[in-house]
Amino acid sequence: MNVISSKILAAVIIGVTSLLLGLLPACFALQRQRNWTLCLSSLLCFGGGVLMSTSLIHMLPEIRRDLPEYEQHYAEIIFCIGFFIVYVLDEMVHFFYGDAHSHPSSAVMNTCKKPSYGSVDSKESQGGCSHHTEEQSLEVDVINCDDHPPSQLCHVGHQEPCNASPIGNLGLLVALCVHSILEGLAIGLQSSSAQVLLLLGAVSSHKLVVSFCLGVEIASNSQSFLSHFISITIFSTGSVIGIVIGMGVTQIPEGISSFVFPVLQGLAAGTLLYVTVSEVIPRERARWHKQHRHRIAGICQLLSVIVGFTVMSIFTLWLTHEDFEENITQQP
Repeated sequence: MNVISSKILAAVIIGVTSLLLGLLPACFALQRQRNWTLCLSSLLCFGGGVLMSTSLIHMLPEIRRDLPEYEQHYAEIIFCIGFFIVYVLDEMVHFFYGDAHSHPSSAVMNTCKKPSYGSVDSKESQGGCSHHTEEQSLEVDVINCDDHPPSQLCHVGHQEPCNASPIGNLGLLVALCVHSILEGLAIGLQSSSAQVLLLLGAVSSHKLVVSFCLGVEIASNSQSFLSHFISITIFSTGSVIGIVIGMGVTQIPEGISSFVFPVLQGLAAGTLLYVTVSEVIPRERARWHKQHRHRIAGICQLLSVIVGFTVMSIFTLWLTHEDFEENITQQP
């Protein structure tokens, strides 16, 4: 098999497999079975751990390695700039369109700040602090939240973020697409079939995991199947586009390869970290912390994040070790 054929095969394999795995979570979303709710939340937290490891363990060292030696200390700064860019955009959206994206539960954060005197209507609030009661006497109506156990207190510290965060979802997709294009470019620039297939296995080992986790995240946002399909297709074609560009470009100018690519990689890595720690994990924790009947859910989410982070870190460290051994064997 010549180099061109191996690159075409790599583009087809990585594009089709990532598309199929990304669409798989849509089956769970279409069923909407209650029994799958905690399972999907755990998968989202698993994906959060994968994204966290991708940004910190996989992408950040690559940024530092690709930058010129005298500019390597800027790697963390570029990484943080990517984080703050999405943070600023997210806050600007909330500033100008806050009413459209505010969460309905914010109106009932502290329904039990002060006692109620006289008779009250028969009503039950979402916060878990109001009391279902008929016409009652003054002595019974003077009720304070302090009389309740800590598990029934209004969960102010765990308010669920806005359900529809356009910046978070768009930022996640753009960051992963940029990263996929750069990885595909690395495959397309290889000069032998063996190197193409080796790099294909390295890229696929974590891209397929990320593709599935991205599909779970999109499915959790109650988007239509068409929107889900379009998003996953865009992500899946990222590596294909990178491979095609690499096939058409025989040599990349040194200024682009040593500065532009690491900067794009750094901005994408910072975006992934923001989406993980400010969108995915806080949202899932808040969603389940409100349901006091499922206290084990928090432990499941924690373990899912740890497992996702560990699995992706093992992949990254293993691939790094393989690259190091390959470079050693190639040296005279």
